[in-house]
Amino acid sequence: MCTKFLPAEKASAAEVQRQHSMFLATPLMADALNGMINFTLILNRERQVVFVNRSFADFLKKRGVADPIGLRHGDLAGCTHATETEGGCGTTEACRYCGAAQAMAAALGGSEAVKECRILAKKSGEELDLRVQVKPFKCGGEDFLLMSIVDISSEKRRQALDRLFFHDILNTAGGLQGLISLMDSSSPEELKTYVPTAALASDRLVDQILSQKDLAAAERGDLHPKAASFPAAELLEEIAALFRAHEAGKGRQVAVKADCGGLVINTDRTLLLRVIGNLVKNALEAESAGATVTLACLKTGGGAAFTVHNPGQMPDAPRLQVFQRSFTTKGEGRGLGTYSVRLLAEKYLKGKVSFATGPSGTEFRVELPETLL
Repeated sequence: MCTKFLPAEKASAAEVQRQHSMFLATPLMADALNGMINFTLILNRERQVVFVNRSFADFLKKRGVADPIGLRHGDLAGCTHATETEGGCGTTEACRYCGAAQAMAAALGGSEAVKECRILAKKSGEELDLRVQVKPFKCGGEDFLLMSIVDISSEKRRQALDRLFFHDILNTAGGLQGLISLMDSSSPEELKTYVPTAALASDRLVDQILSQKDLAAAERGDLHPKAASFPAAELLEEIAALFRAHEAGKGRQVAVKADCGGLVINTDRTLLLRVIGNLVKNALEAESAGATVTLACLKTGGGAAFTVHNPGQMPDAPRLQVFQRSFTTKGEGRGLGTYSVRLLAEKYLKGKVSFATGPSGTEFRVELPETLL
C-alpha cells in the first residue's frame, strides 16, 4: 500500500492477538502500567495497539471504543485524517506534521521522543491537544513501542485565549496608531476623513478589552452572541479602512470588491468583525509588498458568504494544519492562526469556514445563516 509518511502495512489479526496475549501473560508489566494515571499503551512495530492500561481503556469505552486492540492511535482518537488513505493512520500527507507520528518514526529508528500532537476528532468535532512520549523496548525478543499520552488541552486553551486577546488588541491598536500617525501630518480636509475611522478604531479597542471575559467564555462554551442587522458592505469597508492604516498593510492594498449588492445580515457584528479582521491580517502578513488582499461578500441560498483572498499560495505545512488551536507560523506566543476564526464563526455564529489554495491564490470563505437564531 502507498504511504506519504510511515509504513502502511499491518500485522494480521492473529499476530496482534498473540502479542496481546503475551502482555496479558506478563502480570508484572501489566500491573505496573495499569497502576499509572497517564494513558499508556503498547504498540507493535506496525503501530497497532497490543495493550492499553486501565485508565486509557476506561476513557476509550466512554467514547465508544470498546476494543482498541489492533487499532492505531489515530483510530482511537477518531482523527479526521485516519480514513483518507487505504493505509490509514500514519500514512497520509497530514501525518508528516503529526507529533505522535513523528515520535513513532523516531522510536522505530531506535530513539525515544516527546512531541505535541493535535488531533481533530471527526465524530465529535473535539480538538485534542496531547503530549506524546514514545520509547522503543524489547519484550520476548520482539520490538515494541511504549506510548504515554498526557492531555494538555486546558494548558493550550489558556495559551490560545491569551494569544487571541493580544492578537486582536494589537490588530486594532496598530490600525489606530497608523491613523494617528497619518493625522499628525494631514491637512484639515484630510483630517475629516481620518477622524471618524480613528474614532471607530478606538471604540473597537475598548470593546475588545471588555470582551476578554467573553472570549474566555467562548472556550468554555458559555458565550452568548448578540445579534443585530447591518449592511455587509459597511462592515467590510470598516475593516478595509482599519487595515489600510495598519502596520500589516504597509506597502499592500486592501480592496473591497463591489458593494455586496445591498446585502443585510443579522448576526453578532463584533464577533464577525473579529473573524474577518483576523483573516485579513493573516492574509496581509502572508504577502510581500505590492500585493492586494480582496474582501467580498455575496448572498447565498442560506444566508451570506464573506471571502478574503490573497494572491499567494499557502505552503504545505500551514495548509495541512489550518484551524488547529496551537498552530502558528509566527513563532512561540505570536498570533493564533485561524483557530479563532473557526471557533467564533462555527460555534457561535452558526456558520461554516473553509479555504482553498492554489496557483490563483488563497481564499478563506465564511458562510453564515441569514439570521442568527
